[in-house]
Amino acid sequence: MDASRHGRWMQVGLPAAGVAIGVLLIAGPFLATIVRSVLVWDGDAIGISAANFVGLFTDPRFASAAVNTLIAGGCTTVLAMALGFTLAWLVARTDMPGRSWFETGNLVPFFLSPYVGAISWIYLLAPHGGLIPWLARTYLGFSMDWLDIYSIPGVIWVLTLFYTPYVYLFVIGPLRQMDASFEDAARVHGASFWYTLRHITMPLVLPALLSAALIVFVTSAGLFDVPLALGSPRGIRFMPTEIFSLVQYPSDFGRAAAFGMVVLTVTIVLTLVQRSFIANRRFDTVTGKGYRPRQIHLRTGGRIAALTLEFVYIGGAVILPTAVLLMVAFSRLWTGHFMWRTATTGNFEYVLTKYDLTKTAIGNSLFLALTGATLAVALSVLQSYYLTRGNPKRRALVDALLSLPLGIPGIILGLGFLIMAIRTPLYSTLTIILIAYIARFFPFATRTVTAMFLAINPELEQSARSSGASWLQTMRLIVLPLLRPALVAAWLMLFVIFIRELGATILLYAQGTETISVAMVILSERSSGYVAALAVIQLVLLLSAFAIFRLTRTSISQS
Repeated sequence: MDASRHGRWMQVGLPAAGVAIGVLLIAGPFLATIVRSVLVWDGDAIGISAANFVGLFTDPRFASAAVNTLIAGGCTTVLAMALGFTLAWLVARTDMPGRSWFETGNLVPFFLSPYVGAISWIYLLAPHGGLIPWLARTYLGFSMDWLDIYSIPGVIWVLTLFYTPYVYLFVIGPLRQMDASFEDAARVHGASFWYTLRHITMPLVLPALLSAALIVFVTSAGLFDVPLALGSPRGIRFMPTEIFSLVQYPSDFGRAAAFGMVVLTVTIVLTLVQRSFIANRRFDTVTGKGYRPRQIHLRTGGRIAALTLEFVYIGGAVILPTAVLLMVAFSRLWTGHFMWRTATTGNFEYVLTKYDLTKTAIGNSLFLALTGATLAVALSVLQSYYLTRGNPKRRALVDALLSLPLGIPGIILGLGFLIMAIRTPLYSTLTIILIAYIARFFPFATRTVTAMFLAINPELEQSARSSGASWLQTMRLIVLPLLRPALVAAWLMLFVIFIRELGATILLYAQGTETISVAMVILSERSSGYVAALAVIQLVLLLSAFAIFRLTRTSISQS
């Protein structure tokens, strides 16, 4: 009886503990931000007041940052939605040549760093020192000074390239699973191809599109990396860069927290609106009839247009940025074009062997990625077990709570942890960065593992338990081996994200705890060659993880 009770406690207690840890990781920085936003100091006395919010809303810099952020986030969302849906539809529903190659290529930007993408496009389009303007002047005889990458359109361009895969991943699964008879019925009744696409296909994948739109808008509007690289040099204000400036010396944590609360409130409101919209509608895309998704035959013009779009997207997001990074990294001095006679490996030698900051940063990033991914995946197993095997009445609420970090910008979460840790031994340590990483990104792992858990019949576990196996034995010998593809996928995904993360790190790092992304920001004031060399090293790590990801035949498109 004691063994039975112990096994039952393990089965209920461990998953519940995983959920509790997840909720604490979310609630801690959230509550710290709320409390700090309403605290004011009057001499030695502390009081509660709305002064931080009043000061924020009466500051013209807030209005400028808010407008620029809404423009960038809104335009990025619209463009990423259009491009991501189109690419997913081409891969899932048409006979476009090379679909298997493009399916992989369209995912690559998801695994790359937006900050590296931004600095790559600086090397490509900077008015003085950009590769494309140099080529235009040298070989075509015209100036491209009118095309300024240091602008809001430049920010939108780079954000669109790196957030299109989010939409792509959300919609490609529903497009593949959709019963083509819906579209056939529309065509039989005389509907044109475009009418069917607008009024049948897109509405049926609307839940996925709305989920993607919410994630893209909130995360792109809250992304620190790209506005820092492309907006700050011209004094263009965005919410993330303003929050960053508020915590620099002389710091104003109260106003920064108020800024964070505004962003969090908007995020929560948008999430509730999206959930309410979906809850009140039916979106049945899979029927009980046997069917195969019908491929649409593209004519010659359609194939050319589809291939052109794919090459433009992959070229702009992957090929051109990678090519120019290599050129800059092997250049002694970057002047807008690469010269073989001055090629050097000195930039790599410097960042790998001579500069203590970059050597430390590489080690820190690898430690955070390896340790953080492992801990987050272990946590996700417990949470996924609760979400699929736990109390049915509480699953929906728990799922909603554990999904909150998906819509919280990294710099906001980093601000919350900074406020929590600033007067504790955790301040300025790798540990607080590690905790922030796990808190920000564990929902990615939980969703991936939960999707696989749902495919495992509980009868397998019941059979093992009825044969005398304990709950831990059942998990170790039955469940975890079946979960291995999802665990590998989740681990590799988090490894990549942790290697490239900047938003949460930029507020929490100190001397000795820099990461690769932080080191690139620091080096950007010294030498483009050093930045490019370190970016190439990061790129090699990210693409190696992506290659392993593909070799394991795992998929995130269904998670």
